[in-house]
Amino acid sequence: MEPLARRYPAGAFLTLMVVAGLNDYRLKGKAEFAYWPPLRRHLERYPIPGSPRQMANILEPFYQKERYGSTKVKRLRRFLNSPIAQRLWESRPREIATNFVDIWKDIVRTMGQPPTAKTMAFAGKTLAIGLLLLGERDFDFRLPIPVDKRLLSLTPWLPDNEKVQTFWDKVLKRLRCHHPSLTHLHLDSLLWQYAGASDPHVYLSNLKIPPSAVSKIVNAFNALHDDP
Repeated sequence: MEPLARRYPAGAFLTLMVVAGLNDYRLKGKAEFAYWPPLRRHLERYPIPGSPRQMANILEPFYQKERYGSTKVKRLRRFLNSPIAQRLWESRPREIATNFVDIWKDIVRTMGQPPTAKTMAFAGKTLAIGLLLLGERDFDFRLPIPVDKRLLSLTPWLPDNEKVQTFWDKVLKRLRCHHPSLTHLHLDSLLWQYAGASDPHVYLSNLKIPPSAVSKIVNAFNALHDDP
């Protein structure tokens, strides 16, 4: 989505990132191939929208062709017709970063779902990624980790999303004792990509992590399955 971050006004781009996060579920394939690139290509065929309503009109044909299309169009309209979408559209990135958690809570209330729901957590994550793409790094990202099949595969003994999120919250607190700058966003990115990698050793090595540390990390993840 980086090309759109350069092309769109900041508020419009951040509004788009929330919409994309809210509808990132039950996809036709892996999100990094089957959802985000086609969404970007679709938007690049249209002029920059001048309002949330115009954005809804541009995005509706894309979501109609997706799995659960009618539901996704309803979610699209519900969010983009809301006061919080208009607020995002008109705000500067620094203002959004300063009020990040409160804005996310408004999004959750607007959509009428539990804050622990995957798409609610993911909307917060995509908003955070949008801020990072716009150069904002100083904001409070204390949100639940989005739980999907990948994350569930790391802790198969935990029965529901809330317990998975609580588990990783505890892990993050321990990590922050040694690395205070770590956030849920860092942990989620690592877990999501690690769980989806065909070869975890290769994935971690590509991050320039020393081989000895790679082995320790892989062994630690494997131990989750052996000793819950």
